Amino acid sequence: MDILSSLEDVRNNEHFTLPKFLDVHLSNASQTLKLHPTWLRDHCRCPDCYNAVTYQRKNDILKLNEHSTISAHSQSDGLLHVLWSDGHKSIYSIPWLISNTYEGRCRTQEEEANRLITWDGSMGNLPSLEPILYHNAMHDDNTLSEIYRRVIQYGFVQIEQVPSTEIDTKMIIERVCRMSRTVFGKFWETGTNFDHMDTGYLNGYLEGHTDNTYFTEAQGFLVFHCTHFNGKGGESFLVDGFHVAKQLKQLDPIAYDYLSKANITAEYIEPGEHFSSGGAILRHDPVSHQLEQIRFNMLDRAPLTSVPQSEVGTFYRHLRTLAMLVRQKENEYWFRLSPGTVMVIDNWRLLHGRNSYEGKRVLRGCYYSRSDFMSKARHYGIIL
Repeated sequence: MDILSSLEDVRNNEHFTLPKFLDVHLSNASQTLKLHPTWLRDHCRCPDCYNAVTYQRKNDILKLNEHSTISAHSQSDGLLHVLWSDGHKSIYSIPWLISNTYEGRCRTQEEEANRLITWDGSMGNLPSLEPILYHNAMHDDNTLSEIYRRVIQYGFVQIEQVPSTEIDTKMIIERVCRMSRTVFGKFWETGTNFDHMDTGYLNGYLEGHTDNTYFTEAQGFLVFHCTHFNGKGGESFLVDGFHVAKQLKQLDPIAYDYLSKANITAEYIEPGEHFSSGGAILRHDPVSHQLEQIRFNMLDRAPLTSVPQSEVGTFYRHLRTLAMLVRQKENEYWFRLSPGTVMVIDNWRLLHGRNSYEGKRVLRGCYYSRSDFMSKARHYGIIL
């Protein structure tokens, strides 16, 4: 059979075009979950279909439709039992089916998004939290889980009483998550030299921004520890980008929609390197459509080649609206990074900045990749 005939068979196969959905009755008698038989067979977790050691499938995708006819099924004790036309038997946990379908996952992601607590500069809506101490974080997994919960829920966490040494800073960093290696190295230090062509290595004012907008995937989280300060100024601030996005959506939904679609390219250049990447400033999950990232760095913008000249006015108008909200003093939470306090920040959600300063200010830290950090968050049951 040639490839065209094979493709035609796939297009006309009734398993795909006219499926007989299986109705799973949920604990709420008024609700049912409709499941496609091919999806069910593909998600069988028996030893013949799934390797529980490697957590990988064993099914042949090209043979699924041959085995996707249900002969019988039943429900009992929270389990779905299915007998297939080829004699194969499958058993599914109904809660697992709910959480691993598109419909269930969308509901879960919406619930997770609703658990996020956004804030303005007053942080008046944030609960009073017990400080997380270095010793507890280093030796207690429950404290480590709480670190992840706070970062996911509030966008940041502070760890107190960390000795201001390089080795102790590295120890708490690596206790939380593995460090990510970028062009800036694995464990970086600013304030002692100008190793990289980045404004953050200087002592001037830094407006609110997210890092790495020029990477294909911006690093997900950053860690700061000011291990030495002798001078004036240098106060830091955070802006909750998700709070600002909410404000934009309420005040100017057209601007919100535009900045969710328009491509803006950022770049980073130094001897031997030229990073460049584009994307929307407001990026949403393709399934749940929940906001998942804000890419906002006005210093790293590359030449604007992604917008036709006829649309340039519209682009700058909407960008200016967002920038005005970012710079609202009411949205800025000011504080001082001091020796002994390590801060972990969600770089996909929070913008950070700094006042200019005089004197010596040594800042040590690193990045965590989004993939690594969220993997640990799933391990601790903070997210699915």
